[in-house]
Amino acid sequence: MAQVSLAAEERKLAGKGHLNELRKSGKIPGVLYGKNIETKAVAVDAKEINKLFKTHGEGVLIDLILGEEKYPVIIKEIQRDHLKGVITHIDFYRVSMTDKIEVDLPIILKGEPEGVKAGGVLQHQLHELTIEALPADIPEFIEVDISHLKIGDVLMVKDIKLSDKITVLDDPEEVVVTVLAPAMEEEEAPAGESAEPEVVSKGKEKKEE
Repeated sequence: MAQVSLAAEERKLAGKGHLNELRKSGKIPGVLYGKNIETKAVAVDAKEINKLFKTHGEGVLIDLILGEEKYPVIIKEIQRDHLKGVITHIDFYRVSMTDKIEVDLPIILKGEPEGVKAGGVLQHQLHELTIEALPADIPEFIEVDISHLKIGDVLMVKDIKLSDKITVLDDPEEVVVTVLAPAMEEEEAPAGESAEPEVVSKGKEKKEE
């Protein structure tokens, strides 16, 4: 897992009004908590955190610099205003570099399956993998090569190859991707033929008098 630095400041005030003013000034409120640490209310620069996420993603290991202290943290939760498209709050979780942690990592698919080139349809079912590892051994994402998959092939969690330092917590039989056969088009009736079924009379014919 990549490790980057991010400056933070401790905030003393609370309340909705203070948080709104903080956001207007270009800061994002957050909280720092975790093992062997007192919970602290913090704030980080919005431009810096957005630049960090754009470069490294949200699964990055961060050295959060708070005054003269430096804390290794991961992002535990992000709250967003989806109408404005902005981050409104971040939870920073302090980790121990010697203790394993559980995280969800995005699954990135690499390559175009042979089956898709042949007309099949790719169905991506599992988008994240839950793993456990030491912070330094956690990648930013899980890359899976699917270029070899043919029509009808299924790739499961157990098929993903990872480092021996990583433990996968998902069900090994859970499906990640499938290459489906193309949908069959309904055959059209030949021109000139009626689509209506022929009606056969079951009544007896009347004899001519």
